[in-house]
Amino acid sequence: MKSIRNESKPAIVQFIDEYYHQYFDIPTVREIAAGTGISVSTVHRCLSAMMENGELEYSGRRSVSTRRMEMEHNHYAMQVLGYVACGEGQEKTEEIIEYIRMPESLIGKGEFFALIAKGESMVDAGIHPGDYVVIRKQNTADIGDIVVALDQGVNNLKVLGYDKKRKAYFLRSCNEDKERYADIYPEALQIQGVAVSVTHKLGKIL
Repeated sequence: MKSIRNESKPAIVQFIDEYYHQYFDIPTVREIAAGTGISVSTVHRCLSAMMENGELEYSGRRSVSTRRMEMEHNHYAMQVLGYVACGEGQEKTEEIIEYIRMPESLIGKGEFFALIAKGESMVDAGIHPGDYVVIRKQNTADIGDIVVALDQGVNNLKVLGYDKKRKAYFLRSCNEDKERYADIYPEALQIQGVAVSVTHKLGKIL
């Protein structure tokens, strides 16, 4: 029985971690058993043995904490709410495509969501098509911030600027092709949030 438990441990821990990563919840003993093909009684014995050995925390049906989960405790799980235009404006949508995680140490505190960049107007700022842009929700921003700005129902990801002569805010691209990506002077500017981090496609955190 001891060898069976030892062989079962990695599969149980892997299932718990993957389940938590996908659903942001802890599986029950029965769900672990069903997902791993290990009997309920063996799962319970393995969890109890790992708890005694200090390998994880376990004190009931949905009270399990693995080392990976503890490492991710200070991570934000945020919604990816569709795409944001890095080019011509795109109509605002809030379709939850997936979830990603980012460490608090990297993005700080606040309320966050993520958008997928679409277009090439921000490539000189290191934001490329398909990148995940983490946005802190706020309705104000400083000049020079990269913002998600809503103008007449259309969203843009641009640098916020201010024209002293025209006494008006504008949105500027970060692309050397200025003819293609001219400044935008919104008629009714609404700041949706400020970009705090960019995760490239190959570096997606999940």
